[in-house]
Amino acid sequence: MKADSLYRLTAACLITHELDSIVKMTASPNSLGSLSNVEQSVLIWGHIPIVLGLLFVTESTMRASVRYGTCVFAVIHVALHWVYRDQPIYDFGSMASWVLILLAGIFGAAYLVPAKAR
Repeated sequence: MKADSLYRLTAACLITHELDSIVKMTASPNSLGSLSNVEQSVLIWGHIPIVLGLLFVTESTMRASVRYGTCVFAVIHVALHWVYRDQPIYDFGSMASWVLILLAGIFGAAYLVPAKAR
């Protein structure tokens, strides 16, 4: 599989996981329930420029460092979810959440493997 495809799959899983987390955070009284509607809206809509910027930088300039960093983060992200999975306010225990988290980490790790070794 080409590195571009592995990066795009990693980014797609991370972005979808982010959407999943926003839905869970707005529904959970433990996490965002204490934020006002305006603060929740700023948090949710504030992700658009972040995701758009990430996609723009990586697709328009083909910057390998941004892709590499995103894939390293995806792998570390799996470990962080594993470490914090038993916390009382952890909301990502569903099968769908774990599939997104693990797929992002797997695709990210595959991207980090040199092409000759794949």
